[in-house]
Amino acid sequence: MATIVTKTSKMNVMLWTTYDIANTIFSMGIVSMTVLQYGTLLGMLNGFDYGFSYFIANILVALSTLIVAITIPVMGTISDNNGKGKPGTILFGSLTILLTGFVFLFENFFLAMFLFIGANIFYQWGNLFYDTMIPRISHEKDIGWVSAVGVALGYFGSFFAVIFNLVAVALFNDSVYELIPDNIGTISPNNYEAALGVPKSEWIGHLGPMWVICAAGFFLMALPFLLTREAAGRNRLKEEGLTKLFKLAITETIETGKEIWRFKDMRWFVIGWFFTVDVVQTVIYIMKPAAIDGFGMGESQATILLLVGVVFAVILTGFAGPIADRKGPKFLASLVSFIWIIALAIPLFAESFDSSVELPGFLSFLPNFTIFFMAILVGFGMGSIWVVQRTMTIELAPEGKVGKYFGFSKLAGKGSSAFGIILFGGVISIFSSTVGSLALAYKIGIGVLLVLFIIGTSFFMRVKNHHEEYLAGKRAPFE
Repeated sequence: MATIVTKTSKMNVMLWTTYDIANTIFSMGIVSMTVLQYGTLLGMLNGFDYGFSYFIANILVALSTLIVAITIPVMGTISDNNGKGKPGTILFGSLTILLTGFVFLFENFFLAMFLFIGANIFYQWGNLFYDTMIPRISHEKDIGWVSAVGVALGYFGSFFAVIFNLVAVALFNDSVYELIPDNIGTISPNNYEAALGVPKSEWIGHLGPMWVICAAGFFLMALPFLLTREAAGRNRLKEEGLTKLFKLAITETIETGKEIWRFKDMRWFVIGWFFTVDVVQTVIYIMKPAAIDGFGMGESQATILLLVGVVFAVILTGFAGPIADRKGPKFLASLVSFIWIIALAIPLFAESFDSSVELPGFLSFLPNFTIFFMAILVGFGMGSIWVVQRTMTIELAPEGKVGKYFGFSKLAGKGSSAFGIILFGGVISIFSSTVGSLALAYKIGIGVLLVLFIIGTSFFMRVKNHHEEYLAGKRAPFE
């Protein structure tokens, strides 16, 4: 889509970014800080062992991303033909809020997790429509800046999520997740209550109310977004109807897939994105469980670690936009990939947080405090990787196909995320029982993620830098 905005309104951009802040409350508060811990404990309360509960929770989370992967290209086509992205953002954001608030009402493991699946699907669909608004609210020379501002300010939602977590702990008591012993994989479910030393009625603690609190926070923070002004395109949805447009979307999606495969630069980007965002999305889901189970931290220490990452995401992500605007998204992708590889290598070579496990010298030469340096690097990398996706997709998309290309980049991301989450959950489930150490299991899992990211980076490096051509007014496929 060629931009149809002659001048970028900073006030309008600020109103637009409030949705980034709001949806980050869901991403941080629910996805990173609640769902896997809540699902694992709820499964244990339903009589499952730890390994099974953790693995099935990962499977169901992966199912939600797989559904998104299958549907997102069609949703991208619909967003291109809807004239505006704002109505879709509002619709799917509202459904996310509704289902998130309902999760806490049900104690059945599968029912609660399926409500999360629905919330996560609508959350991702809303984000797609939100992303496609960028060329409709900004001039083309400001696209990188607008993308970075949205991501950087969006991380303020993480601050709210952390505060919500602290408030929930103070009001409803902490969950028992940090009391899970490192050898939980070798303990029978019949002995869990004795091993944890806490009655089952107190296991969930603050994790239950977090669903309602985050839903309310999402709703309140997104309200200013309603005032965002967006340049309108042709509304084929209104002209031709949903049924006809849906059929057309399927046809166009298939054609877009063929077109992307023929356009080598977009092909390499999509393949590279498949592997790299697989790692990023998995890290988002496992950050807090990894801090507690893998790094041996308590609830407060884990929260501080996440907060360090958030602070540096806010501080450093703002630099990603100007880098993309001046040097191009290819240069930014190279820089961010290098930072992610260093970040993932730190816990792999850090000392074991399980004193009962003696590791070889080459796997434990870094002191434990370097985990906080990892959080700093992940903070920058987490925010900047989305700037890479937004700017690279916009720059490589032919006119009128931004939504379709966003859909395919998200297809690659969500499809790989399902794979990554299942793979990581399987590693933790298997190795926590075979080696009897959650800390070592997490180290192995992070090593797998590092290998996947290196593979993705190798494909990023094959994308040509078309930034000067794009700024000169040329459009993909640049031939």
